[in-house]
Amino acid sequence: MQNDAPLWDSLVFDGNDEVDVEAVTAAFDTVEVMARGRAVGAACPDCGRFSDRVHDRYQRRLKDLPLAEQGFVIRLTVRRFICGAADCPRRTFAEPFSRLAAPHARFTTRLNRALERVGLALAGRAGARLAAQLGFGAGRMTLLRRVMALPDPLQHAACAGRGRLRDPSRPDLLHRLDQRRRPSRGRCAPDA
Repeated sequence: MQNDAPLWDSLVFDGNDEVDVEAVTAAFDTVEVMARGRAVGAACPDCGRFSDRVHDRYQRRLKDLPLAEQGFVIRLTVRRFICGAADCPRRTFAEPFSRLAAPHARFTTRLNRALERVGLALAGRAGARLAAQLGFGAGRMTLLRRVMALPDPLQHAACAGRGRLRDPSRPDLLHRLDQRRRPSRGRCAPDA
């Protein structure tokens, strides 16, 4: 496959100025894009001090939406920077790619949103079959985890003062998912 990095940069990372495409390969029904961060440095998440001193590099593998019925993988080279502040508890930190994927995520933000939509529409085996037909290759537990990680709209409406209490007549599956949902950080806590 031709390695036309500007074409792939505009095709895959349209509107995302965080990454540069280095190489593109296609083999065994999978397109792999090798990319790296474009920024010179990054700000420490704890103290906010800018650093451009590179401590280390590592590869991160991100699965993305299929491209022309082929699997699509981004191999992202992530730099770890050294925080130079003496009073900062964090010595090193990873380069953030907030528009591309969440920290520690294995899927891009685009694929994660698509999986959330499939999981909300068809949870379980039917959703897994649909995801396989769409080329996402996600199992039913992956879809259910995406649904469970979503914020509860009734809870958010109650936090805003315009909502209703939870309806006890909700379907059994949603009730079980609701019971397994972990409390999330930064969101309104339910009344006890």
